[in-house]
Amino acid sequence: MTDYLADIDPVGLNLLGIFGLLIGGLALFLLGLEFLTGGLKAIAGSRLQSLIGVLTANRFRGVLAGAAVTALLNSSTITTVLMVGFVSAGLMTLTQAVPMIMGANIGSTVTAQIIAFDVSRLTPYMLAIGFVLHAFAPRALLQQIGRVVLGLGLLFMGIQLMGESTHPLRTYQPFIDAMQDMRNPLFGVIVGAVFTAIVQSSAATLAVVIALSGQGLMPLEAAITLILGANVGTCGTALLASIGKTPEAVQVGVVHLVFNALGVVIALFLIPQMAEFVRWVSPSHPELEGLARLAAEAPRQVANVHTLFSVANTLLLIWFTGPIARFAQLVVPKRAKAAKAAGDPQYLDESSLTVPSLGLQRVRIELTRLGAQVLDVVQRGSQMVSTGTMEEINQMLDQDKEADRLALEILQYLGRLSEVEHSADEGQQIVGYTQVTSHLESISGIVGTTLMTVGQQRMTQQIDLLRLRDAATTQFSEAVIRNLEQAIRTIEAPDPEEVAKVVDAKASIDKLAATARQVVLAKLQLAEKTDVVTFRLAMDLIEQGRQIAQFSRAIAKNVAALQGI
Repeated sequence: MTDYLADIDPVGLNLLGIFGLLIGGLALFLLGLEFLTGGLKAIAGSRLQSLIGVLTANRFRGVLAGAAVTALLNSSTITTVLMVGFVSAGLMTLTQAVPMIMGANIGSTVTAQIIAFDVSRLTPYMLAIGFVLHAFAPRALLQQIGRVVLGLGLLFMGIQLMGESTHPLRTYQPFIDAMQDMRNPLFGVIVGAVFTAIVQSSAATLAVVIALSGQGLMPLEAAITLILGANVGTCGTALLASIGKTPEAVQVGVVHLVFNALGVVIALFLIPQMAEFVRWVSPSHPELEGLARLAAEAPRQVANVHTLFSVANTLLLIWFTGPIARFAQLVVPKRAKAAKAAGDPQYLDESSLTVPSLGLQRVRIELTRLGAQVLDVVQRGSQMVSTGTMEEINQMLDQDKEADRLALEILQYLGRLSEVEHSADEGQQIVGYTQVTSHLESISGIVGTTLMTVGQQRMTQQIDLLRLRDAATTQFSEAVIRNLEQAIRTIEAPDPEEVAKVVDAKASIDKLAATARQVVLAKLQLAEKTDVVTFRLAMDLIEQGRQIAQFSRAIAKNVAALQGI
C-alpha cells in the first residue's frame, strides 16, 4: 500500500489514492453493516413485536424496548422510521414513541462498542467462517448467523482499510491542521451532521472517527464534536420518512430531532469534562507512548463517548417526554382527519416493509379490519336478499367493492413483503395470510353475486322469499354468520378453542342446510313456474351459505397453521 500511496506529491503522498482507499473502506463498512443488519433482522424479527409491546407500561420500559429493538436491528434509523409508521397508523401515541426514540439512541451505541475492538487478526477467520455458514449451512438460522459473522468481518475489514489509508497522513500538516480545527465545536458538529445525513448512517461516521483516532490523527475533543454532529445528522432519515404522512408521523421526526439537538446543545458546553471523564473510565495503556498509546486508547474512548452522550441525554430528558411531545405537536399541529374510504388500508405502512415480521403484524391487523367489513356485508346481505330495494342492494354492492379493494391492497402489500429478504417462517406466513385474504375476498364475492342475481330476479319476477323464512332457515343463516364471526376472531386473537369451534361446526351446518332444503321444498308447489324459480333461488342461497361456511373453516385452518395450533 505504501508504494500505491507514494507519488510525486510535494509531501510524498498520493492524496487521490488515499481518498480512494478511504471511500473503499467506507463502502466495505457499509456493506458489512447491511449484512449484519439483515442477519439480525432475520434472527430477531419474530421477537420484535413482543419487545415493542412492553412500551405501553411506562416510559422507562419504553426506553428499554427502544434500546433492545435498535440493538437487534442494529440501526436507530430503522427503529425511528418504524415509530413514524406506528404513529401514522394509530398503533402508538406520540407520547409512547418518545421513550422508544430515546432508547433507540442508546441501542445504537452497541455497534460503536463492537467496532472499537481491535480484532484485526481475527478478521480473515470471521470472513471465512461467515461466508461458509451463509453459503452452505443446512439450516436457515445458521445461514443468518453466518451472515452476521460475515457482516462483522466486513465491518472490521473496512475500518482497517480506512485506518491504513490514513496512516501516511500523520505527517501531512494540512490534514493535521484540519483535524485540529475539529476542536471547534460548531465546525465539528456541522461536519458530523452533514456527513451522517449523506451516508444515512451514524455508525459510518463513527467508523471513520474510530479509524482516524486509531491512527492518532484525531484528538478526543475533535472526535466528540463529530459524534455530536452524527446524532443530529441521523435525524434526517426519520424526517424524510415522515414526509407525506400524517401530522402525527411528522411529529415523531420532530421529537427525534428535538431530543438529539437539545442533548447536543448541552454537551457543547461540557466537551472538556466529557473528554476527561471518558479518559478516566476507558482502558489505558501507560506502557505505550506517543501516537502508539493514542492509537491504542482512542477507539474505545470514542465508543464510550457515544454511549455516554446517549445514556446521559436520556437520563436527563426522560423526565420531559410530555413537554417534548407537546412541543412537537405545537410545531406540527394536527389537521382535521378526512374520513378514509373503507377500501383504504389503515395499518399497512411502507416503513414496516423493512422488517418483514412487523409488516406481517400490520397485515394481520388489516385483515381483522377486512374481516369486520366482510362480516358486515354478510349480515346485511342475508337480510337484504329477501327484502332490500334496488337502491339498498346497490349500496351493499358498493360496500362489497370497497372490501374487494382493501383485499387487493393487502395482497399487493404481501407481494411486496415477499420481495423483501425474509426467513422461511415469514415466507410461510406470507403465503398463509395471502390465502386468508383470498378466502375473505371470496366470501364477499359470494354475497355480491347473490345480491345481484337473486335481488334482481326477486324484483323483476316478483318472487316472495319471505314466505320461506322459518325457524330452520333462520337457524341455518345464523349458524353460517356465527361461524364466520368466530373465524374472523381467530385472525385477531388466535385461540385453539375458537379454531376448533369453527372447524367442528361443519357437521351441524350441513345438517341445518339439509333441514332448510326440506322446509323450502315442503313450502313450495313446484307445479307453478314462480315456485320453481323460488325453489332455485332458495337452493342457491343455501348452497352459497355452505360455501361461506367452507371458506370460514379454511380461514380458521390457515390461522391454526400460521400459529402452530
